[in-house]
Amino acid sequence: MFKAVRTRSLRFYSSNHPPSYFRNPAEPPKTLDELRRPAMGPPEAQISSSQKLKNLGIGFGIGFASLTVSVTLGILLYELLEKLKENERQLALLRKNQKEMLIQMQNYKKKITLASVENSKKHMMIQGKMQMHIALLRQQLIDQGIDPVSIDEAIEKFEENVRMETTPTTINLWVPGESRLKSLIPDAHEYTKNK
Repeated sequence: MFKAVRTRSLRFYSSNHPPSYFRNPAEPPKTLDELRRPAMGPPEAQISSSQKLKNLGIGFGIGFASLTVSVTLGILLYELLEKLKENERQLALLRKNQKEMLIQMQNYKKKITLASVENSKKHMMIQGKMQMHIALLRQQLIDQGIDPVSIDEAIEKFEENVRMETTPTTINLWVPGESRLKSLIPDAHEYTKNK
């Protein structure tokens, strides 16, 4: 049994050859240090002057290309910074204008609100003076023993005889034709007079 295993293992070694770098004993394989060390070029004396000029030209070309790229990048960076500063100035100006417009709009809203309140006050004063006038006239009729016209009758007459015209800024009421009531309706502007 041991003999069979031994024969097989011998046969395995005899059919496989060693790696190629062990075949030539005159040229041993290079060590790791030899592989890492740069290849020794020809001595300086053996390099021709044209080769030196070529190497010098390549070095100069690389240096010039690097300088050109650096200058170009510097110019681009400068231009971008200038554009950024200009955009920041424009943004600041835009914000300032926006703030001024907002203040103007708020002032305009205040002005409109005050005008609306003043207009409402004016109409309330006219309405109050008309109500007082109507109350005095009713009192006068009652003192004479005459019953004044009821509110329902007055509303009915208003709806029959008064016409209305509206525009975006005003509302006008009038009595069309030649009605006897037309001459008795007071002008609302008469109630705006202060004495």
